[in-house]
Amino acid sequence: MDIKEFGKMLAAEVKDVLGGDYHIEVSEVVKNNGVIRNALAIRKEGEFVSPTIYIDSFFEDYRNGVMLMSIVKDLVKMYHASSVPAAGMEMDFFRDFSEVSGRMYYKLVNYEKNKVSLKDIPYRKILDLAMVPLCRVDNDIIGSGNITVTNTHLRMWEISEEELWENIKENAPKLAPVKVRGLADVLQRITGCEDDLFPVCGIYVVSNEADCLGAGAALYPGVLKGLAEDHECDLYIIPSSIHEVLVLPDSEFGIDVNNLRSIINEVNTSTVGDEEILSDNLYVYHSDSDRLLIADNEEDIAS
Repeated sequence: MDIKEFGKMLAAEVKDVLGGDYHIEVSEVVKNNGVIRNALAIRKEGEFVSPTIYIDSFFEDYRNGVMLMSIVKDLVKMYHASSVPAAGMEMDFFRDFSEVSGRMYYKLVNYEKNKVSLKDIPYRKILDLAMVPLCRVDNDIIGSGNITVTNTHLRMWEISEEELWENIKENAPKLAPVKVRGLADVLQRITGCEDDLFPVCGIYVVSNEADCLGAGAALYPGVLKGLAEDHECDLYIIPSSIHEVLVLPDSEFGIDVNNLRSIINEVNTSTVGDEEILSDNLYVYHSDSDRLLIADNEEDIAS
């Protein structure tokens, strides 16, 4: 049995538990970097919200011997937990740009890996990356979430791409402020070790305050320039993931570009989740010209 057959079987059992007034669809969902996940979309008759529940992990449980009806029971619980607050969300505000203009920011993704999904998105390309516009939606019950802004939204709001990105450039640093930490501080917090065991005091972790989809915060005006001025040198930027980047001052390390690129590739292959990979490239920020380039390539940043 493959996951498609499992999904159909699971959908039939869930529908039997929930009743005939529920519509259940099995679908493939394309996530970041083209990663495909399998899901059930469950919608009750008369409701417009369809909670999506991914079933890939359930399939692994089933293959490892977990009983089907146990999985069905867990899935139904997840549906009930997610459907009540979602159904109560008021989304009329989203039709008026003046209501959402203060909620705009962006995430940074790999351009080539997301080329297909970017077709209907007013993104901005930077080197081998793409800035994807997001609208943050807050709910008292389920917390914060993001809606990817598409060209359809621009038509609904009657604004241009230029107007959208002017808004994002103004609001992103306020909505998702940059957070810069020394890597040593991060490692000590993770390990609980107070001793100075980490000879990495010159390496910085750059993200946003939420540590989520924060790699793009490194591109906020003045962030790289400020770090470069502090150290009076150029910077190398390692794309750790879509959530953060590492910044290495050139003056503090004997930078071997080829070695660093090999390390980035190895970490992306063995450690970083497929959906969270940002790039295999190493970047360099030239402080004298205020330009970001791909190391060894010297391709200029897109404006």
